[in-house]
Amino acid sequence: MTTSLYLSRARLKRDASVAALAPLLLGTSGSGGPARQPGHHLVWSLFADDPDRRRDFLWREMETGEFLILSARPPEDRHGLFEMEEPKPFMPAFEAGDRLRFSLRANPVIRRRHVSRRRSVKHDVVMDALRSLPEGDRSEHRLRAVCEQGHAWLERQGERAGFAISAGGVRVDGYDRHRVSRRGADRPMSYATLDFEGLLTVSDPGSFPVAIARGFGAAKAYGCGLMLIRRP
Repeated sequence: MTTSLYLSRARLKRDASVAALAPLLLGTSGSGGPARQPGHHLVWSLFADDPDRRRDFLWREMETGEFLILSARPPEDRHGLFEMEEPKPFMPAFEAGDRLRFSLRANPVIRRRHVSRRRSVKHDVVMDALRSLPEGDRSEHRLRAVCEQGHAWLERQGERAGFAISAGGVRVDGYDRHRVSRRGADRPMSYATLDFEGLLTVSDPGSFPVAIARGFGAAKAYGCGLMLIRRP
């Protein structure tokens, strides 16, 4: 089993002092260009007690200014920006065969080796499937690629993480591409997200909670990879 984890909900305050800063904090000022990914910085502020800290949490923005967080330590609102619910210990106990409803926003990627690079490069699974098609033909095949490649990616995750999904038991949609400006970088970072929702069956009760704590896919610092689960 994993070490102790906490599940927390944090909402940006709606009082006048914080509301006046909301466009800046949430990146909704309409300045154009790549997004600053403000949620990334807002959630980090709850765990930034040391400049050398490494990320030990996963998060997802449920709606504008509201974040659900799974972390190795309780968050601390040092700047008074949030309405915080009391963190709840996250200690799920599973048995093989347990059926669970789940929701996941992930950045599904596949690694490809390039002759010009020493390391393999991550590619969005949808665009990787479409790359052999002319650009003008990709839009009509995108929905099919989202469903097929999304299911295939999630099945591979399940094989490693101790769960299985049924072919008709999962909805895959919400394909979005994002660009995030990064301090000191010449070009913005880009990544894509898919939303998964449905039913899964636990096959390995020991591996599954460890995988939930680790998260699924890439771009975890930007709000991807947190699987939310509940009993049907």
